[in-house]
Amino acid sequence: MKLLARVVLAVSLILAMAAATPAQAQSDDGGTLNFGHLGDFQYFDPYLLPLADWPMFNQMYNVLARYDDTLTPQPELAESWEFSDDKLTLTFKLRPGVKFHNGRDFVADDVKSSLEYAQDPETRANIRTLAWAVESAEVVDDLTVAFHFADPTPAAFDLIDLLFIVNKETLEEINSNPVGTGPFRFAEWAPGDFARFERFEGYWREDAPYLDEVIVRAIPDAATMIANLEGGTLDVIAAPPASEFERLGATEGIKVVKGFPGGLVWDLSLNVGREPFDNKLVRQALQHALDRERIVDIVFFNISDPWIQPQSDKSPLYDPELEGYYTFDLDKARSLLEEAGYADGFEFTVLTATTNPDGARLLQVFQADLAQLGITLHIDEVEPAQYRPRALDLDFDGAIFTYGRASKDPASLFGTTGVWRPGPEPINLSNFTTEEYRRLVAEGQHEVDAERRQEIYQELNRYQLEQSFILVITPVVRWWAMKDTVEGFANNLDSMPILEQVRIEG
Repeated sequence: MKLLARVVLAVSLILAMAAATPAQAQSDDGGTLNFGHLGDFQYFDPYLLPLADWPMFNQMYNVLARYDDTLTPQPELAESWEFSDDKLTLTFKLRPGVKFHNGRDFVADDVKSSLEYAQDPETRANIRTLAWAVESAEVVDDLTVAFHFADPTPAAFDLIDLLFIVNKETLEEINSNPVGTGPFRFAEWAPGDFARFERFEGYWREDAPYLDEVIVRAIPDAATMIANLEGGTLDVIAAPPASEFERLGATEGIKVVKGFPGGLVWDLSLNVGREPFDNKLVRQALQHALDRERIVDIVFFNISDPWIQPQSDKSPLYDPELEGYYTFDLDKARSLLEEAGYADGFEFTVLTATTNPDGARLLQVFQADLAQLGITLHIDEVEPAQYRPRALDLDFDGAIFTYGRASKDPASLFGTTGVWRPGPEPINLSNFTTEEYRRLVAEGQHEVDAERRQEIYQELNRYQLEQSFILVITPVVRWWAMKDTVEGFANNLDSMPILEQVRIEG
């Protein structure tokens, strides 16, 4: 009966959407893009960054400069920039003639206001730890703004890449009247149903956007979302189950696009403040007992790759010689447990959230292998309302997280994320801090010489692997399925879609 109900719901939505969707233009320009997304928007505030809102950010807002896939900043609202000789001031020359969606000129004070909004603890901005690196923002003139830092900050553009610029006059009403400079302007929102964004005719890029409008539709479940794509009433769907990747990619009239790996990464954090994880040998044993390749195969259908290092091979942190540092080896794990005094095993509980069901699935694979070592792993899958406070209070033996900023500079990864920050205040989500760890993180954050930075980060990488307070598993690979008539679809390093160049052919 549940299957029948889902089928009926899917068919009903297809019919309803077909009736409500304008006919698409049969040309390269214009038309409506129907974008299917699980669940509804939570906010229109671009600084909070919940996954539910990712389809919106790059459509409504611009940043000063955006990373390309080599971590090289590319001009957007800023035409150029320059660091001072002492590396403590970063000055941006802003693009003239840029308009906000309400027609007002974009000026330097909007950048200053956006930064200060992101820095304010009351706004709960996801990027506030990045923004706090800026001591002050100085408006030099209407088209020049300078960021002043207390220390050299080579990772400054990790902030710039996520500092979406909002009209300073509408910041206080951002969730009811969002005003940016992006290619599409907010038009209407029917909560629980859809949000509509229409082409901004005053967009500063004269050759974009091509579409007349983007409608992001809130879909209740993956089966319904896929049915609407295959039925033709959705043009693009976001993050369908990994089990559908191969099938949809082979379906006539549909193509799949993978995002950049590393926007988020699955990990198991071990609470070193609790036995037996206060023992480094036990933590190392669990590294050898974690069959990452089987998890990637069984849980993620091989759309991702197993990782033991915190970032991809494009990062200065990455060291190819460390790839074999931990291999799946139960005999090695057993030997380490014996050396640590846990030859008979132990019991522990891992916290995970119902909103990330793959967390429980990967733990089930791990659970079976640990049982061969006499270790009993209990899975504590809880609702988000319980998960977040327990995670922040370190109320767990182990916990499944998906840490971010793994596609960016390692200084941001280690200096600002909850999983990796060195502590002691605030402590990371493994309760781990040592003088050596804090030293390495601090040196990497402020070293400006590229060769020396790489040396520091490779030392840091080796150190964190030895300590093993975090068990890195695999990147979260965001992906989309879409009609093969959709051209120009792009995404940034965080796998947020970029639609300004999208055309619908045919």
